[in-house]
Amino acid sequence: MKYNIFKYLAIFITGIFATNCSEEFLSPEPPAVINAGSYFTKIEHADQAITACYSQFNNVAAWDRNLIMGFGDIASDDAEAGGDFVNEVPEFENFNRLISNKTDIMFEETYGTLWKAISLCNLAITRLPNIEKNLTDQSQIRLLRRRIAEAKFLRAINYFYLTIVFGEVPLVDHVLGSDEYQQPRANLKDIYNLIETDLKDAIDVLPERGESGWELGRATKGSAQALLARMCLYESSYAHYYNGQDARFSRLTIRWADALTYAEAVISSGKYELVGIDGRKYNTWRGPQCDGFRYIFTSDGDFCPEGVFEITCLTEPGLGYNVSRGNALAKWTSARYILKNGVDGPSDFWGLGLPTQSLLAEFETGDPRLKTTMAYEGSNDSIEIRGGARYPISFSHSITKTYQRKWECGEADWMSKASDWPTAPMNIRLIRYSDVYLIAAEAALMLNQNDKAREYINKVRDRARSCGTTGAPAPIDRAVTIDDIRHERRVEFAGEGQRMFDIVRWNIAYDLLNGPNADGYEKTYVRGTHEFQPLPEREVALSGGKLQQYPGW
Repeated sequence: MKYNIFKYLAIFITGIFATNCSEEFLSPEPPAVINAGSYFTKIEHADQAITACYSQFNNVAAWDRNLIMGFGDIASDDAEAGGDFVNEVPEFENFNRLISNKTDIMFEETYGTLWKAISLCNLAITRLPNIEKNLTDQSQIRLLRRRIAEAKFLRAINYFYLTIVFGEVPLVDHVLGSDEYQQPRANLKDIYNLIETDLKDAIDVLPERGESGWELGRATKGSAQALLARMCLYESSYAHYYNGQDARFSRLTIRWADALTYAEAVISSGKYELVGIDGRKYNTWRGPQCDGFRYIFTSDGDFCPEGVFEITCLTEPGLGYNVSRGNALAKWTSARYILKNGVDGPSDFWGLGLPTQSLLAEFETGDPRLKTTMAYEGSNDSIEIRGGARYPISFSHSITKTYQRKWECGEADWMSKASDWPTAPMNIRLIRYSDVYLIAAEAALMLNQNDKAREYINKVRDRARSCGTTGAPAPIDRAVTIDDIRHERRVEFAGEGQRMFDIVRWNIAYDLLNGPNADGYEKTYVRGTHEFQPLPEREVALSGGKLQQYPGW
């Protein structure tokens, strides 16, 4: 059974650590039944505090729906809103059409969830060191220090996602006083400095995967190194591709060498692997001969060596969403319509985030990742629905004539491991090992180390080729280009919420997103506006004029 990272998050702890929304999402310690200052006295309190920090991943609306499916994919050229008909979900169609409304609840949900996590981390980072003076057992002291390092990693990853969605945000690295709630945006460089400091501290303390002190489902040294590599990649991209012409990226510097160093530290650790690169097959709900790339996207693949950091999806019977957390993407993205005895009808799923025809065309002929990523008209794909029966997928209500497939879940998997049909048991891998290789490849390319860039990108392609029988994708046997990197990232991570953030950091979103959607709507990408989503209007109003929207919002 998976380690339940949320198991100990009881109402008692919720009372202590919950954020008071009426005082903005930056609020520190709200009134509670127990004074937080007198609470942190023993190691059990550290466990409970860090569990509260992890608990914000429990918000499937903010993470699964908004950050991954909405902001990451539907806003990009990889996916359209989908559903039963155009504009069935207006908020998603707004992302799709680049006309987001700053009063949409999706912005408050996401901004609020990330800030709640940061607030809880600030509280833990500030108060947990006080426990050490009460401890004499060295193993407990080491555990306490690991918990503090986890809080720093979690503060860093929540800040990172705030910046790639909203750009500059307030910088809060402590428990706020009552007169500090109203904060302006901070320069991205200052936020990145905090992220870097937190991650370096975490790297020094957190255990490696599989080593003494490693706990399934928690941050590791490799998680922190990979996230720092990703942050350095983003800083370098903003600095390079915007070339000082955008004030939002002022002071950012080129850090390709740092990105490569931290990515290679993960690679050289020997703790991770590109699952399936050896051609191994796996027994999953999909069958006894499941290839490695498909295996990653099953609950059997949870915590496999591909996952560098995962959101743990727990499905213990009877717990439901409030205590346990299931993967909602399986319900939201899987095929909406099927054919039963030749008659078109609805499945159990919602068909959101439809892959675009341009994404379909991006896959090289014979690339086995395509069948794991999407179903498309003419592919003769079927889907298993409730009751265990399989039916052909119908594309009658799909405006793109496609559906996502990465997040599908089989009947036996759902019903044996989940308490409710929408709560799929498959973890969400926020950082995969293939991402580390492609970060290293991109950084090496930008450092004119082309042989190394080719070695690393070919590792990802080798794994893909080993999962099929067509010989595709073939190894690259020439000089690698940035277009090779962009192609590989697109087909490797399709449906995983990375595309919009990638095309923004490369400063190519304007070139890709202007023009008609599948329904004919002519969208317009505005430079200086659409790189980031608007701040929640409520937060701007509560800031007393200190928090300002970017131009255009």
